[in-house]
Amino acid sequence: MRIRIETPVLSLGVVMLTGIRIPEDYEPLPEPVPEDDIQVVRRLYRAIGQDPTRNRPSSEALVRRIRKGLGLPRINALVDAINHCSATLVRPFGAYDPEKLTGDLVLRIGREGEGYEGHGRWVNLAGRFAFFDEKGPFGNPTMDSLRTRLTESATRALVTVFAPADDPHPRLPWVAETLTGVVGGVAEIRIVRPEGVDPEHRG
Repeated sequence: MRIRIETPVLSLGVVMLTGIRIPEDYEPLPEPVPEDDIQVVRRLYRAIGQDPTRNRPSSEALVRRIRKGLGLPRINALVDAINHCSATLVRPFGAYDPEKLTGDLVLRIGREGEGYEGHGRWVNLAGRFAFFDEKGPFGNPTMDSLRTRLTESATRALVTVFAPADDPHPRLPWVAETLTGVVGGVAEIRIVRPEGVDPEHRG
């Protein structure tokens, strides 16, 4: 599965999980301790003209829950572990079932009229970061779609970390280790960047 990025400000850390089993009964991970500033991702939103307060990055929403004493939401063992990693790194994560994806993937800025059904509401993608497969849009750093969501029957998972284009993604191996520690299986990691971005020369 190829992934292409068509916006110059964003990179992706990618963890592909195979041979996983999502347990019904599980012990939640300890409450995460955020390691970075929410402004890093807010700057990404502002770079494309989006208001990060009106459409909060999912990682910021998780951090705000922790600071209010609400803890992280419980969905299933894998999604909860992904949220734990997202709140720790303060980076939005995407979580998708590869069996529900078709063809290669493109990450670009959404156009007028593009959107999808998210968790409890319609997500308008015009002018926003958005993931597409051959069937249409399915994810962004604020909320993913219902079409490609991970359920307890999943045996594979595509996990993405949204970050600045020149981010070296140093904690990607930790993410893979954390997730396989919960659901088993094998993790393959890689970093996808826009063409022409050199992580050794960070601005």
